[in-house]
Amino acid sequence: MKILKSRQFTAWVLMLAGVGFFTSAIAAPVTASEASASLSLSNFIKTNLADNPEFLALKAELQSARATLRASDQAVYNPELELDYENIDVIDSTTQTIGISQTIDWGDQQGSRTAIAKMGLQKAIANYKLASQSFLSDLLMRQADHQTHIALEKLSNQSLKLMTNFKTIAENRYRAGDLSQVELNLALLAYHQALMEQANVQSDTSEAREKLRVLLGDFVGDSFKKIPDLPEQLPAPEIEGDLDSFLQTLPLVKIQLADLQLSRHQIELKKSEQAWNPTIGVRAGKEDDDSLIGFSLSIPLNVRNNFSAEVDEAQQESMATEQRAHIAFRDARARIIVTTERYRNLLKAWNSWRKHSRNSVDQQLLLIKKLWQAGDISASDYLLQLKQALETRATGLELRNQLWQVAFEWMSLTDRLDDWLAIQIELPGKN
Repeated sequence: MKILKSRQFTAWVLMLAGVGFFTSAIAAPVTASEASASLSLSNFIKTNLADNPEFLALKAELQSARATLRASDQAVYNPELELDYENIDVIDSTTQTIGISQTIDWGDQQGSRTAIAKMGLQKAIANYKLASQSFLSDLLMRQADHQTHIALEKLSNQSLKLMTNFKTIAENRYRAGDLSQVELNLALLAYHQALMEQANVQSDTSEAREKLRVLLGDFVGDSFKKIPDLPEQLPAPEIEGDLDSFLQTLPLVKIQLADLQLSRHQIELKKSEQAWNPTIGVRAGKEDDDSLIGFSLSIPLNVRNNFSAEVDEAQQESMATEQRAHIAFRDARARIIVTTERYRNLLKAWNSWRKHSRNSVDQQLLLIKKLWQAGDISASDYLLQLKQALETRATGLELRNQLWQVAFEWMSLTDRLDDWLAIQIELPGKN
């Protein structure tokens, strides 16, 4: 005789307890509001994540990029003021002069640095959006695990109660001579396995709860009941238009494109630093009763070091960045294709399970239960026939969690989580 796996015993609770619990959880009719995230879920995220440390760090980085842009738009060189006073006692002569000089940004370093800062800001914005999507995805995935383990824990508790009743009935029938020792042992084994399964499921639930608590911090406190349940009806994974054009709009690709533009602007900056930036000065003053006026011009001679090595370095780095951008674009394309297909298959399987498998499993369980209670089948046959039905029931919970996981990954990859949640990720300090 086969020994049922502990995971299968978890699923028993639902079927043998009357199948009402799980049916009510997954058999709810699909409404128009289920096409997107529930309002309560959106409100929860908007309320509790506004001051989340992760988002605060992202906002600070974005503000830093804006400050860098403001700094880069300033002049590279400030004017210099020069005062000179000279008194020669021997000839009783005094000279006083005042002058001002200004180095000219002949190579337009300011323009290059501004271009770099602008592209750095674009990269910071894309990073902010990408990190926001990743954070929301991580949050929803952890909530999916937590919600699934809560359901499994309920099943485990009901399973233990069911196995306790099963053991009691088996012991009574054994004493009455209606049950063999082998079948009694099977009932006892089922009971003890249910005890072990309950401990394992409670441990898994606690781990899932703490993973979610780490992400949310103090926002949920000790109560997780106020966290809204995730909707079970999810949108189909559709991408409008050409995939390559769509990829250009994603934060991940924008980051790579920004890096490529940054590397090219770095080349221009290094070239601008090769310029012979002249310094022009004017001076005026008096020597005794005579007026003085003068002009000066100084030009750095970049002969010992013409900074060509720095330009070569920037050019090679730009070539490497371009190749990395191609690799990232190709990987992003492949990942979206694979995730879209996986999402589509899981969604199809989930919808089919909701429509067909649930009812057939329920009918099979009710029939088996009646046969067992009437004494028409043995305890071993009862448990063995339950195995297939209960595995299908357990698969429902696992399939739903898998669907959530891949759906949130796909929405994160395609930059659609905020749209699905009906929330707007605002850019701090937007000018």
